[in-house]
Amino acid sequence: MSKGELIFIICIILPVIPMALFGQWRLFWVFMSFYICFGLQEWLSVVQTGKTISQHFWDFQALSPVKANIIIGFMITMWTSLIMHFKSKKKEG
Repeated sequence: MSKGELIFIICIILPVIPMALFGQWRLFWVFMSFYICFGLQEWLSVVQTGKTISQHFWDFQALSPVKANIIIGFMITMWTSLIMHFKSKKKEG
């Protein structure tokens, strides 16, 4: 595992630490469920194809940069929407 991969993994897992420390267990388990599902898919991808999910995306990006950027744009929109949803206060009732 390269230094860059290790930094990536640490940055991905860091958000669950304050979730646990501050008792936000439902949010903690949402992200842990994501990590478990992603990890299983990553393992399956490597077993079946010899490549990680990232490597498959990089291959796709090399062949179709516009389509890859569309996917990235929608991913940014999704995460930004989730963050803004958490930041907003919903009206009660």
